[in-house]
Amino acid sequence: MQRLVTLATLILFSSCPILGAQTPERALEPLALSSAIDEALANNASLRAARAGVDAAGASAASARAANFPRISFTESWQRGDQPVFVFSTLLASRRFAASNFAIDQLNHPDPIGYFHATAGIEQIVFDGGARGASVDTARAQQEIAGLSMRETTLTLGADITNIYGQLLAAQAESVAALAAVAAGREDLARAERRRDVGVTTEADVLALRVHVADMEQRAIRADGSAVVLRAQMNRLTGAPVDRAFRAVEPDTPAGAELPPVTDLVAEAERERPEIQRAAVAEQVAENDRRAAKSPLLPKVAAQAAFDVSGTRFNDRASAWLVGGEFRWSLSTGGGERAQMKAAAAGAVRARAEAEDIRAQVQVEIVTALEQIRSARARQAVGLTAVAQARESERIIRDRYQAGLLSINDVLRAAGAVLDADTQRVTALVDEITGQARLNRAVGRMR
Repeated sequence: MQRLVTLATLILFSSCPILGAQTPERALEPLALSSAIDEALANNASLRAARAGVDAAGASAASARAANFPRISFTESWQRGDQPVFVFSTLLASRRFAASNFAIDQLNHPDPIGYFHATAGIEQIVFDGGARGASVDTARAQQEIAGLSMRETTLTLGADITNIYGQLLAAQAESVAALAAVAAGREDLARAERRRDVGVTTEADVLALRVHVADMEQRAIRADGSAVVLRAQMNRLTGAPVDRAFRAVEPDTPAGAELPPVTDLVAEAERERPEIQRAAVAEQVAENDRRAAKSPLLPKVAAQAAFDVSGTRFNDRASAWLVGGEFRWSLSTGGGERAQMKAAAAGAVRARAEAEDIRAQVQVEIVTALEQIRSARARQAVGLTAVAQARESERIIRDRYQAGLLSINDVLRAAGAVLDADTQRVTALVDEITGQARLNRAVGRMR
């Protein structure tokens, strides 16, 4: 028995300095849930990466649209040599060819000559079987998908922050309740020691209270440790320094606010949920792929024009122009276009199936979130009553213990009942907060 007393005493006093080192929750700067979400929208790294993806997709769409415009080029070149064909063509292009250049010796062994040549050209694709249009539409769809992905990232970020915030509320409440139990337990311990000294109670009651106090201190330490980790996770999502200290505050939840019917929420999700919209865009992309797969079977027509100046001296050149057109038709591609069309058709079927599955998932998420909110609200109402009853029961039991009518075990059970009732109340509140976040995420709302 003496060893147990010594062990309990060591646990009690070894944990006290740790508790004393913790910053009281009330001394920390409060951070509201809405403020945390605003910080994340402004500073979250994943969201910045998603915005960069949207910018990249927009640039790709602009690049695809550029294929509809003429291609204009300019080239300036210089060459020098005595290669017979080169000399002959240079003199001819420069309008400097003379009768003396027909001499056999001059043709076989010409003098070295320099050649300055500048060309400006323009080419316009007139018809390509719809390949450009399909490419532009696909690029636009990819840009829209990037925007929807960023919105999806935003919604997921809001839900993650709300979940962490709720867990932090629960950890803080557990710490506060455990510390309150520690304070009450120490008062009970002091009274029990006085009663033992006068022979009213036994050493076993004192030992039981010491173990109870040590257990409550350990729960407070564990809750504080969890709160530190949760704050670090929140700081990462909001872009704040990882060691920023703050305390979560219970958000106002409208008591008894009526929940919308499932049909209205499903209709809202059809309009707002980015995953549903992205599935619809994926169907458009599959159709664009089908159009692009057909383009090799159709002819391609292009118009061309060029203007150049050539000469043996930079500042003395002769001009020339050239216009033309091109008609090209691939009569066979070895079956490649048919394989691409088949793949595009399969992609369209997959996109439609995925869209149906996403809609079903969203409906399940809405029903699940609604049930979580309803259950949490009901448990909160019960929890408030349970906390009040547990505290009143604890008061009565303590009085009866002081009168010698009950044992210390009854006091400990009453203290545990108060702690459990308060924990269940906070858990119900957190469940309502996270349930509302799940509902917002399911229908495509940020908050």
